[in-house]
Amino acid sequence: MLASEPVNRFMTEAVLSIDLNSPAGEILRLFAGYSVHHLPVVDKTKVIGMLSSADVLKLVSFIPGHVRSREEYLDRHINVATLMRRPVVSVLPNQSIEQAATLMVTHGIHGLPVTDRDANLLGIITTTDIMYAALHPERRGHEQGRAAPNADSVRVTPAELERALHLASAAAETNEEKGVIARALLHTQCRLRALEAVLSSADRYLRAGQDTRLHAELSKAIERARDERSDTGLTLDL
Repeated sequence: MLASEPVNRFMTEAVLSIDLNSPAGEILRLFAGYSVHHLPVVDKTKVIGMLSSADVLKLVSFIPGHVRSREEYLDRHINVATLMRRPVVSVLPNQSIEQAATLMVTHGIHGLPVTDRDANLLGIITTTDIMYAALHPERRGHEQGRAAPNADSVRVTPAELERALHLASAAAETNEEKGVIARALLHTQCRLRALEAVLSSADRYLRAGQDTRLHAELSKAIERARDERSDTGLTLDL
């Protein structure tokens, strides 16, 4: 890797982000559910703030220990705009790795959103990305071709997922290959929602001392998730 090479050869393009108007509890859910340490805050597609896992750890320490749900507590008492760091330190895709590293050192940060000149989010570059590129010079981003992404490496924003589901609904009735993919996506989304209901019920059940009413609610959520799986006979590792 040369220090003069552009950021867009090494940045991560599928970026997890959070919308400015999302409930604050979504921050905890995203950091807990995905292996990320930096979370751009966007207003539609424009980056207006940044959150880091370090920010979240500090935040959690101030949440009273007696609350049932930290996410619900944050939803009621704070908003994303209050938590995010700004102004945003960002980098353009054609700026060099050296320039990106200099910005990180100067501002004491470990990740930079990569944006166009209108602040639209294009990707993210982190110290980990730079170190990996330096240790694996045979993988030179766009020029030598990126490895095909696997299910664990792909990240989408809530807006991207909503758009994908909209497109899938329109394509699901066709018998072409895209129709098969569309139906699989819609089925997976149904299963995901069923599993999220199980997780939500389980969390309330455990935090509330495992009372009888919540036990029944959890049992029903699990049964619905099982029914969703048996409808097609598919078993997906979600």
